[in-house]
Amino acid sequence: MTHLSRRWAMILLAMAATFSTWSQVIRLDGQKAVHDKRSNVWLCSISQDHFGNDWTATVRLDSTCNSLVIDGITILDGEQFTFAGIEGGKQYPFTTVAGVDTIAGAITFTWLPVLELNGDFGNEYVTGTVTLNAPDSTQTKEDLLAKLKWRGGITNTGDKHKRNYHIKFINENDEKVNRRMLDLRKDNHWKLDGGQIDPLRIRNRVCTDLWLDMSRQPWNHEIDPTVINGSRGRLTEVILNGEYHGIYGLIEPIDRKQIGLVKTDETTGEVHGQQWTAKLKYPTYILPKPDNNSETWNGNEVTYPDIEDVFPTDWSTLYNAFDFARRVDAVDDWQTLSDSLGYYFDTPVMEDYFILIVALQALDNEIKNIYYSCYDKTVGAPRLIITPWDLDVSVGAKSIPGLDVSPERPLNWIAHVALGDMFFWSSHRSNIMTRYWQLRKTWLNTDSLIARFQHAVDELELCGAAGREEARWSGDSDLGGAVLDISSEMEYIADWITRRMAYLDENVFVRELIPGDVNQDGVVNIADAIMLINVILNGDMSQQEDLVNTDVNDDGETNIHDVIDLINMILNGT
Repeated sequence: MTHLSRRWAMILLAMAATFSTWSQVIRLDGQKAVHDKRSNVWLCSISQDHFGNDWTATVRLDSTCNSLVIDGITILDGEQFTFAGIEGGKQYPFTTVAGVDTIAGAITFTWLPVLELNGDFGNEYVTGTVTLNAPDSTQTKEDLLAKLKWRGGITNTGDKHKRNYHIKFINENDEKVNRRMLDLRKDNHWKLDGGQIDPLRIRNRVCTDLWLDMSRQPWNHEIDPTVINGSRGRLTEVILNGEYHGIYGLIEPIDRKQIGLVKTDETTGEVHGQQWTAKLKYPTYILPKPDNNSETWNGNEVTYPDIEDVFPTDWSTLYNAFDFARRVDAVDDWQTLSDSLGYYFDTPVMEDYFILIVALQALDNEIKNIYYSCYDKTVGAPRLIITPWDLDVSVGAKSIPGLDVSPERPLNWIAHVALGDMFFWSSHRSNIMTRYWQLRKTWLNTDSLIARFQHAVDELELCGAAGREEARWSGDSDLGGAVLDISSEMEYIADWITRRMAYLDENVFVRELIPGDVNQDGVVNIADAIMLINVILNGDMSQQEDLVNTDVNDDGETNIHDVIDLINMILNGT
């Protein structure tokens, strides 16, 4: 064994002595039951298929004890026991003798993965261990070396308790190691999101999944089909230093790898792909000249390449795009302006982003919690790709005192990087209107939106995680002393979504009916006639809800007479 190997072995043994409990030696069909010393309950992650059924598992114990007594039945090491009627929150009391100690506790089950974090963490990276306990036998269950620290803005102030975490996996030589976590990507860098200020705990995860579903692919997806313009993740339950810490989202970072940006040339140092994060609110139209010796500019921060790796940095790509947006008021030719937007920004993604944050009233994502990515600054137009981050202050979240989160709240938009003004530009207003009504029949359908949240809440409740989260964090100062009631919050969200989408339909994305404008592009021409003919020939009248006035002659039917009248309108210019 090398000197470094011995050193890390000693560190792990010391950590084990500090944080281990007898619970680490009980396994059920190979799955570790992890002890929560706050409640004296052992939490075991098993397949969802076992819930609602009896489950017979082989019990393996440590040499410090040779039997458990569950429901009056003695089970020796290696014997099987049948847990009757497994359901979320149900506990199976047991006793055992370990050495000279009699231990009494209970076993309960979840189908969410259980993550163990062990270490003395703070604002700087320190070495600890991460253990992933999941039913999938392909997942590693050993203690993995990692460097961890707290992360967040207002969620990381001194009086907070349910912290978010950065995780960077390493080996015994302090070198980074890529790990595949669950069914997500293989990487060394991961994040844990605790939903600290969210009374539902999972707004960010549900809303981010919505973005991944509804948004169009970024333009560079054609170059690299592995590109993911968002952060995938899985809900887990975390036990920190032997204490249950609640529901967390294990999430992929938004970085160069995720967005598929071209790497900096390691030989020449030439910068290709770039990325920045919008972190602070600031006046959009006051743009100071950037300083390439600084990692921040006007509330934005360099994400890639790191300024420590490429110094000085280059702010010109982002500055030019922002400067273009700032000058919109001085441009008279609106059509030319809206056409040139595609030089600076990936406009389909930008339009989808606008719709997302307006629909969800994502107040913390208007001008911050945004990633801007440039595929390769040396090739063609920059076409910045926009990506949302931290969508927890959304869907009526009452997490900031005094903030108006009513579903009928007007846009009150602060123009930023053309997002706000874009809605009022001729061609993009039409594009956004058309796209909104397309999404209203699919991902933004009111019932579909509610069902998406309800499904996520049902998962938490049925596996028992919701009850454990409420017991752990109700009344905590993180929530201002409020009672945590996930089911009640879901009822609030369902009502909020219903009212919000009705408000947007009737007040924001109001269809401007132009007679004959079948494809809703703001003009009446041969394209409308072609679309109308296709609708009639295909016999698919259900499409009419997404089109404008297919009944051109207003006789209550869509047929060849409408085509004739439409062609006459086009020929006569009326």
